[in-house]
Amino acid sequence: MRSKWLILLACCAPLTLLAQVDTARILHAAEAPTRTVVQQQRVAVEDAPELQTTSDSLSLLRTTTIRSFTDTLTTIISTPDSTARKREVITYADSSDWRGHYVQGYLGLGLGSLGYQLRDPYCTTRAAFSVMLQAQYARFLTPNWGFGVGLWFTNYTTIAQLGGSFIWRDQTDTDLEQHYDHTATVLRWRERETEHTIAIPVSAQFQYTKEEWHGKLFASLGLAPSFSVLRRYRVLEAEVAHSGYYPAWGLILDNGVHEFNTRDYTSQPWARGSLRIRHQLALFADCGYLLPLTPQLDFYLGGYFNVVLNDVNNSARQPIGWADSDFPFMGTYNSAYATTLAGASHPWQAGVKVGVQWRYIAPPVHSIEDYFQYFTRRDTTVDLVARYDTLVEEHLDTLLRSQIRQAAEEVERFNKIYFDFDSYQLSETSCQYLSSIVSVLNRVPEAKISIDGHASQEGSRWHNERLAYRRAKAVADYLTDNGVDAERVIVVGHGSLIPNDETEGENLKRDRRVEVKVVESETETSK
Repeated sequence: MRSKWLILLACCAPLTLLAQVDTARILHAAEAPTRTVVQQQRVAVEDAPELQTTSDSLSLLRTTTIRSFTDTLTTIISTPDSTARKREVITYADSSDWRGHYVQGYLGLGLGSLGYQLRDPYCTTRAAFSVMLQAQYARFLTPNWGFGVGLWFTNYTTIAQLGGSFIWRDQTDTDLEQHYDHTATVLRWRERETEHTIAIPVSAQFQYTKEEWHGKLFASLGLAPSFSVLRRYRVLEAEVAHSGYYPAWGLILDNGVHEFNTRDYTSQPWARGSLRIRHQLALFADCGYLLPLTPQLDFYLGGYFNVVLNDVNNSARQPIGWADSDFPFMGTYNSAYATTLAGASHPWQAGVKVGVQWRYIAPPVHSIEDYFQYFTRRDTTVDLVARYDTLVEEHLDTLLRSQIRQAAEEVERFNKIYFDFDSYQLSETSCQYLSSIVSVLNRVPEAKISIDGHASQEGSRWHNERLAYRRAKAVADYLTDNGVDAERVIVVGHGSLIPNDETEGENLKRDRRVEVKVVESETETSK
């Protein structure tokens, strides 16, 4: 039995040894060719127009490798692939765009008047303190121009002072049955006439700023239909001396004689009452300054003026008089506003206005976005075919690095794009610079670029970070819209953390910039 196993082992040993030798030979042939010949030649760049640069000295280094395979052919296959990913995207509203919806609230303090004069030289009127409360909605269709509509409540007050003497001739004294001339001399007379109105102002609004200003200039002009809701007068002081001249006797009767005396009318029922006033159409104007408190809230300080265009006095005007049982020939007193002494009435108002302006800014929008992470899978296959093959490899590293360095030098001449205050809009000059950069990048398609956005120190850190990113994104959008592959572009926003190295001795406007740089490798790009 033992001899049988020895005979079987002696027969299998040569076969096992032969299999090991074949396996080693195949692996050795796959790892290293039996013959390699390397040929190098310089080929002028003119043979490859797509790789030409502005330098005539650059050349293409072509290496030809001839490999002789005796048993196997090894092939490496590169397959692009991707993996789906999800990420949260936050989209912010553009706070630097003044267009949109506003809510405005104001308090006005100043002088107001019913806007009429008394025709007697001894009678005067003057304006008095007034208050205005105003709230309105505004819509700006452009950054500078908009319209507003709202509501205001205000008052117009006039202090009227009467003086002088008033004569009623050829009156009949019923007690003495004599004709005489009656004279009423105003010793003291002061009354307050007040109208409260509600108006609906409709206005055109304007706002403007400059880079060096911290706030905005604001102005508005418009019309306001007004409606009187309370119109009263009140006599504050009223002392009138009555006397009579009797031509038949050549006498003047005054205080203490008959019904002639000095009377105080402040307690009379007609010493207070209502004014008769028409509806009004007012022209108004505001001008002031908006000081920003937050991105949404501004403080306003300015002046205002309004005047009623139409005559609002609707009284049945009659001569002045203080009729009673002793003097029935006098007219009934209904305020100086209702006498023939009063001229046309155009109420007006002027003063200082303070308030706030709130702007609606849409909240950030959160969304989930799908994107793909790309990678390359490399597979190796071994074909058991005995053949000779020639592999031609073109080494372009020397040429491409030279092209990329030259592109970086060309871009560096105009790689800083500057922006206006709180803006990410590209100027005409910036577009010209970017067109030059596009031509360089299209000539060297292997070059990648880094676009870094910056902002000046004004404003909050949160606002500056968003503004810097928007500036860099605006430059990137321009490049990709003009033919630059988006995968070659890296966009970064630094806020106001990195000041411009050219800022010393210059204005902070040099910090409001975007820098475009050409990078040569994946490592440099990631940095």
